[in-house]
Amino acid sequence: MEKKVKFSDKSTVSKLVYSVVIAILCISAIVIGIVAANSRKPSEEPIPPADEGQTPGEDSGNSNKPGADNGTDNKEEAPKELAFISPAVGTVIKSHSSTVPVFSNTLDEWRIHTGIDVSTEEGAEVYAAEAGVVSRVYFHPMLGKTIEITHNANHKSIYSNLDSGSVKLVAGDEVEAGAVIGKVGDTSVSEMADEPHLHFELMVDGKSVNPLDYITDESKTASLGIVTGAEEV
Repeated sequence: MEKKVKFSDKSTVSKLVYSVVIAILCISAIVIGIVAANSRKPSEEPIPPADEGQTPGEDSGNSNKPGADNGTDNKEEAPKELAFISPAVGTVIKSHSSTVPVFSNTLDEWRIHTGIDVSTEEGAEVYAAEAGVVSRVYFHPMLGKTIEITHNANHKSIYSNLDSGSVKLVAGDEVEAGAVIGKVGDTSVSEMADEPHLHFELMVDGKSVNPLDYITDESKTASLGIVTGAEEV
């Protein structure tokens, strides 16, 4: 009868070979599994859940991106409401008239008058009718020494027949309403026959307007002696 050989009876070399084979089979199975896993098509990246009431891809209401309106920094300031005062104390001796000619004593002819003439003493102080920036200081060939003040994108005031030596302002200077900007002179060659006065103009959107329509009632009464209809009642 043939004798059975137990595994323990096998030679050491045989046991070693058997173990190596088993190890190779195990490693092969692992490698095959890894290759199979990597060959699968990756799933699409999941989209994170959106905030409640918000569609994916929309910015939240608290966005801090540059230019985003957070209700504070990017609001435009409301334009300042202008309130003009009389630029001089005196009496209006020649009214504004952009359509009907006014007689010029100096030129002895009828001409359009694009401002008002406020009679004063020569050397009387001239005031800025509103706060603004001096945009021009020049010598007008007909109206003499002139200062132009820009108040905003729409309004501009012009002061002429000034005493040249009294004007110290230059373009770019900022002035407050009521600030002294010069004194009444005698530099207007087109109004030399008139009594000493300030020639004052107001431009709105590039068009000449009647300054008396923009000067406050209080200032017209106090500085020009003009009583408004409301105060006459």
